[in-house]
Amino acid sequence: MGIARRQFLQAGLTSLIGWQFMTSDRVAFAAEQFARQASGTQRKRALLIGINQYDAKEDNNSQNPVSGWLPLHGCVNDVELQKELLIYRFGFTPQDIVTLTDREATRTNIANAITEHLVAQTLPDDLVIVHFSGHGSRLGSYNTLVPVDSGLPQNLENLRDITEQEWQGWLQAIATDQILNVIDAGFYYPNMSAIGNFRLRSRVGLKSWQPVIEPTDNQPINLKPHGTTLRAASGDMLCADAQWSGFSSGAFTYALVQQLWQITPASTIYVVMSDLVTTLDRRVLHNDNLSIDKQVANIVDAAKQKAIATDTFANMLPIPDFGSDGVITNSTGDRYAADVHLAGLPIAVLSNYAAGTILNVMGAAGVSGTVQLKSRNGFNGKVEILSDRSSIPKLEAGQLLQEAMRAILHNVKLAIALDIGLSKIERIDATSAFSTLPNMFGVNANEQCADCLFGVQSVSYGLFTVGHTPILGSFGSVGESVGVAIKRLQPFLENLFAAKLIGTTENQASTHLDTRVTFKAIIGVDERSVTMASKSAARARLVPKNTANNTVRTKPINIGDRLEVQIENFSEYPLHTRIFCIDSRSKILTPNFIATPYASDGIIPPLETLTIPYPKAPLKWAVSAPKGMVDIYVVISRSPLLQVTKILEAPQRQSLSLNGLISIPNPLQVAQALLADLDRTGKPSDFGNAANVSDTWMLDVQQWATFSFNYEVA
Repeated sequence: MGIARRQFLQAGLTSLIGWQFMTSDRVAFAAEQFARQASGTQRKRALLIGINQYDAKEDNNSQNPVSGWLPLHGCVNDVELQKELLIYRFGFTPQDIVTLTDREATRTNIANAITEHLVAQTLPDDLVIVHFSGHGSRLGSYNTLVPVDSGLPQNLENLRDITEQEWQGWLQAIATDQILNVIDAGFYYPNMSAIGNFRLRSRVGLKSWQPVIEPTDNQPINLKPHGTTLRAASGDMLCADAQWSGFSSGAFTYALVQQLWQITPASTIYVVMSDLVTTLDRRVLHNDNLSIDKQVANIVDAAKQKAIATDTFANMLPIPDFGSDGVITNSTGDRYAADVHLAGLPIAVLSNYAAGTILNVMGAAGVSGTVQLKSRNGFNGKVEILSDRSSIPKLEAGQLLQEAMRAILHNVKLAIALDIGLSKIERIDATSAFSTLPNMFGVNANEQCADCLFGVQSVSYGLFTVGHTPILGSFGSVGESVGVAIKRLQPFLENLFAAKLIGTTENQASTHLDTRVTFKAIIGVDERSVTMASKSAARARLVPKNTANNTVRTKPINIGDRLEVQIENFSEYPLHTRIFCIDSRSKILTPNFIATPYASDGIIPPLETLTIPYPKAPLKWAVSAPKGMVDIYVVISRSPLLQVTKILEAPQRQSLSLNGLISIPNPLQVAQALLADLDRTGKPSDFGNAANVSDTWMLDVQQWATFSFNYEVA
């Protein structure tokens, strides 16, 4: 009667996973696989690798105290972040996710996991996620991944690196093309293992090294990329292991995971990656040599860039219809309390997220209840039901959360890292000086979350970004003492602190305000209008759904070009706006054309569009010195920003600015006034008195939106 059942199954299994895996105890497995193939059922599998505990040794022959390589802090958290995302956002089952962390992540165990978990069990239509977080290196002309049992190149007998060619060979053996390969490791080693407030995920390399490769049928070399690869770094880019508020992670991994919690099916890979690399560029390590276009091209394999740039993540991942700020991971006690995971929040917001925050529990038909955050440690927290307990379902693992009211503590402070290049005496003096400044404190670099860095350059004290980019104008004269320098830097620090407070209001992903903001540049003598970016409130009801967010131009803008912001109001009530600009000196400026008759005092009438500056106004928003990066925050509120307006009246009236912007003389006061204006603006009555927290600002996502943009002045 034709082929025997056992022979049939063996033939099917051989075609699926290769003859080398065929043993008698796999027949049941083969039957399951073949039945699944026939039914067209997709299975989702993942292998997540994260290594902190390298036997890293500093290079004793170097004068640099962090030369060689260092153990890492955030790689195991990367695995947790990805695992929670895959289970609760994309529907992976825990048994289909294999993790290898620290001492488990040897070269042999990694190879075996790929073979046994992925190659042997994956069918052509299955989805596979592979993630590696750890050190990378460069040996000869090869980029390599460093397993936990690999050493330094000087000891070749202990060198067990995995070349990218080998890695691609292992992935090529997986039967599906639906592979997302994430590598949060760097390959370029800049003769140091830490920069600014970040450890680097790269180990010293060896230029003269050549691999001993014996090609086989099962392990080909020089393969083209299989699936889609997302890299934290390529070429001479640096890869950061970051210390955030209460936890460490790969800067790239957290930014990626946060984006994936928020995306909806229409999100394109290009837009997601553009937003991601913008975050890395502004909050981590700025690279002057690479535009965002190049960073995206490097992060997404060049061979597939053109094909997938306009593709959507929905073509590879099962994305829910709405974004999420967090998820319930475990209900506790009587199921009126729960543990939550909050990795859908931007890092600048999460770092200042306070107890008292209110979140909606999302069900199939919409909001099914509300919970209040009682405590937070890093990206994990604890919540309790805020609604009437008798009228709502109890909490369950897997329920998605969306922000309803954001709590920000009144006592937020500015953390200043002390550069490792400072002497012990200098560090003691700096710590003492910072302790005397209100709302500021010093921390050790690479050990705690920081907002900026205090250090020395050319025997002069000044400030750096956390990625060690000098802040223009902050460096003093030679011979200045630490105490005198810090006193001189107080205005810079107050600007940085004000910028931090303004940044805590960013909420494009969670706001419900029916608005869209388009940022444009008027380029050159021919005044060509170029759209830089367009962003809309992610959870608005009335914003047209066919208007996806986009980032178009990423090239620097020249001094003398002009800028323009268009704010569309799709609602039936007026909106009010303020714009804040933060330049490369950390100076905070605001447009001086939000005044009658040019912009009707920053009011956007219902169902209309406000252009700032008003096209017929005598002043134009001109791009001016200094060169460097500029951040723009467009704040929109249902209620007038009365306190901000009152404080800015005098400087706006007295300004003689030629470029349309005025420097805010009291930025900290303005930032605090902004939060006070947004505090409980139109607070819904159904939150009752539970939201009354005396030491926090409470911001309602139904009532305000803050969009952020940035550009580079060439």
